[in-house]
Amino acid sequence: MAKNTNELLSEEKEAKIREEIYEIDVRLQELDAIFEQYEEALFEREEEILSEEEVEESSAEYRKLKKKKKELAKSLKKSKWDIIPLWMVIYFVLQFIFSFTLIQVQLSVFFALWLGEIIYNVWDTGAWLIYTLLFLIPFLCLVASSIIFLFLKDKNKKKIFGIFFLIHSLEVIITVVIMLVRIL
Repeated sequence: MAKNTNELLSEEKEAKIREEIYEIDVRLQELDAIFEQYEEALFEREEEILSEEEVEESSAEYRKLKKKKKELAKSLKKSKWDIIPLWMVIYFVLQFIFSFTLIQVQLSVFFALWLGEIIYNVWDTGAWLIYTLLFLIPFLCLVASSIIFLFLKDKNKKKIFGIFFLIHSLEVIITVVIMLVRIL
């Protein structure tokens, strides 16, 4: 329900902006007509129907309205970047940094040794624990991204996140392969 009210508010705001642009267009056309009449009277009859001050004021108003119209038109345009929420961009950047092969290998090794030492103090296990802990961080990164991807409902956001997820998955797979080659 809140989403519908937000959409209605944005549609109302967009309608007001479009109406304001229309009013600006009408005024610009009026000013164009005034300038044409002035030029016609000046060139054909050599008669000034407007004073210099009125011409300057009208020109200033014309430039001001053109600038305002341009700004309003920009506020209506939505690019693909406007679709992406801020949290998604932050998540992309953080995952890209932590999925970078050298960083993820170092984090995985550090985490495996740290948690392995704590667990070995309580319970003596074989080498399988270290290998499991070594691949836990890459696995959790993929699981977190998968869960977020599955919960996204908007097609555009899902498409953008899907592209990111594909790149992220490739990074993680490359990291895991490098870690396996180093271990073996």
